[in-house]
Amino acid sequence: MSELRFEGVTVRYGPTMAVDDVTLTVPAGTVVGLVGESGSGKSTLARAAVGLAPVGAGRITVGGAPVPTTGRRPLQMVFQDPYSSLDPRMTVGESVAEAMPRAGSRADRRAEVARLLELVHIDPAWAAARPAELSGGQRQRVALARALAGRPQVVIADEITSALDVSIQGAVLNLVRELQRELGLSMLFISHNLAVVRYVATQVAVMRDGRIVEEGPTDRVLAAPEHDYTRELLAAVPGLTTPTGRSPR
Repeated sequence: MSELRFEGVTVRYGPTMAVDDVTLTVPAGTVVGLVGESGSGKSTLARAAVGLAPVGAGRITVGGAPVPTTGRRPLQMVFQDPYSSLDPRMTVGESVAEAMPRAGSRADRRAEVARLLELVHIDPAWAAARPAELSGGQRQRVALARALAGRPQVVIADEITSALDVSIQGAVLNLVRELQRELGLSMLFISHNLAVVRYVATQVAVMRDGRIVEEGPTDRVLAAPEHDYTRELLAAVPGLTTPTGRSPR
């Protein structure tokens, strides 16, 4: 896994500045949380990284090299909606295999699909199933397996638990933590929920109106937020307390 870096990145849609001069680093082998309300620009920044939004200024690098605009990309993204992230006409195995580099025999590819499904705690027997046969949580696990199939240097997870039932969210977050430990995963984890970010990320950046307004180690930001907007986000999470046991003020 490698470092992902945004350097002075700007994204504009007509007169609207969606991302304004953002500099942010995801160190190799770490999970960095990016938080903010809807419309803050966090998803636009993610889409710019994978080539789905136009970068008007600045640059995005992985491992010190600019992200290529053609060919195999070192970034893979897992999207918010598990029900639209997989092609309903393809089996689970076909969806995962499609993202793999074009090498190896059919048997090798089937074995790799099985390994990836097991990695995300999906029985390989589900490889023959269609997405409609899976639950939302299962689909999101398959989406993670598909992202890993591309052998990325960095994974971007955009609100991957927000569309799931609360009972399933915890299992997916546990999976993210497990993958980070086992694979040394580099991940930009996007969420509007600071409680979720606290659970998976070692560092956090807070985004508002297209800008990063605060960043640092997760424990420090949650214990002693410096920006009023960060304090507002913390106050919006029921029961979220600082490491001293007090609600942030």
